[in-house]
Amino acid sequence: MIAGVLRLVYGPAAVLLCLIPLAVALPPPPDVAATVTELLEAGRVPNLVATVILYTRLYDTVGEVVVFTLASIGVRWIFSGDSLQRRIRVLTDAPSVVLCQLGATVCALVAVELALRGHLSPGGGFAAGVAGGTAIGLLLISGSLRLVDRFYTRYRADLWEKGAVVVFLLLAFLSLEGLGPAMGGRFGAIASGGWIPLLNVLVALKVTLGSWAMVQLLVRYRGLL
Repeated sequence: MIAGVLRLVYGPAAVLLCLIPLAVALPPPPDVAATVTELLEAGRVPNLVATVILYTRLYDTVGEVVVFTLASIGVRWIFSGDSLQRRIRVLTDAPSVVLCQLGATVCALVAVELALRGHLSPGGGFAAGVAGGTAIGLLLISGSLRLVDRFYTRYRADLWEKGAVVVFLLLAFLSLEGLGPAMGGRFGAIASGGWIPLLNVLVALKVTLGSWAMVQLLVRYRGLL
């Protein structure tokens, strides 16, 4: 009896609790033009997203880089006790291999463009890292696992990845403390934006190398096709 009464009372109360906020009017929107002008003056780069990510909300970006680093470490830790795949099946027909290699070349070029000019046009470090990781994945699919693995080991890409994280954190600390180059330079030039262009490149390097390591481990321990 008591349980039935409680359901009759709590049910409508829960519905009202959810519906009441819908009846409250939203606050008036802020002056978008003034916000855009403020961001342009703060970052001195055309891509306002880069200004937000790498200047006004740099703490968030530092957290994202750290989370990505922990994810890369986690993948290595998960596979540390597994055995390598004895046979990895890849694409063998010539047209598919050529298309994958062509796609990898295009993705690599796009990654460089997004990393170097991400603060001037749509793009940035994370987008460049995704493009770079896609290029590596396409090479692995086309049967270049041994070549990519040898290249990764020979040039110690794992150390470059760690170095990119350390330098990014250092420059982020300097930027948050107001140290480093001023937000000057000719508007729309590569050298404008203070630390923003260099931070973009470091993020691109970190995401590309981290994606490379994780995809390579997945292929070696779980197979490809």
